[in-house]
Order: sequence, then C-alpha cells, then structure tokens
Amino acid sequence: MNTTATVSPFSPRRAAFRPVVLLSWAFVAVSAAMIAFLSLATVSGTAFEIAIWIRCSLVLASGIVVVAMAVAAARGSRGAWVRLRIVSPIIVAAVIVIVSIPGFLPDGVRIEQAVCGLLLLPVAILVNLPRMRALFAPKA
Repeated sequence: MNTTATVSPFSPRRAAFRPVVLLSWAFVAVSAAMIAFLSLATVSGTAFEIAIWIRCSLVLASGIVVVAMAVAAARGSRGAWVRLRIVSPIIVAAVIVIVSIPGFLPDGVRIEQAVCGLLLLPVAILVNLPRMRALFAPKA
C-alpha cells in the first residue's frame, strides 16, 4: 500500500509543514556550521576531544534524518509524520540532557546544541498538534 500521496505545492499539508521543514533545515545548518567551525579550528591547531566530534556529528546526522522525515511528511507520507512525531521530542529531550551535564561540553558547543534543541522544539510541538493529525486522517 502506498502511504505517500501526490501533493501539489499549494496543498494545505505542504503549507502546514512549511515551518517544520524550514526549522528542520535551520537545525541542519547550525549543526553543519559547528562541524565546519570544528574543522577550521582543528586545521588552525586547536584540538577537540573525540566526544565533541562524535556528539556534533550525531546532531548533524539527526538533523538530516529530521529533514528527510519532514519533507516526506509534507509530501503526504503518514509514516514519516508518525516517525517525526516520535523522534523530534526524543531529540529535544536528549539535547536538554546533554546540555545540562556540567563540564561535558565546552560553552560554544553547549550553545550550539541548545540552539539546535530550540529549533527542534517547535517542530516537536507542531507535528503533534491536532491540526496536523487532521491532515493525515484516513479518508472515509
């Protein structure tokens, strides 16, 4: 069964998901900028612990997955919407935990992680609203 319907660029679903997709892309942009910063700083002679590289890479990867789910949901994939409803709050919770551990991350990385969490928080809220659920209600 095909769960992805063809959706015109002007459909209510696309319009409803526009902020979700934009916030998700912003999340990826901030994460990618941090990886770029870490790379440039390393080339300039500043060393970072492997835990920072791993954490920032995982955040970037999760952002890419969120964008893929958001775009698929905007195109009509109910499965992608359900996954986004589950994954986005989990990522926000993980960011809160990681950022709140004293001394785990340098301040700059902590700020970047917090910004990513703040960008994803409205996504987690928006995709769980009743009006989004209505967009994926089964046709009678």
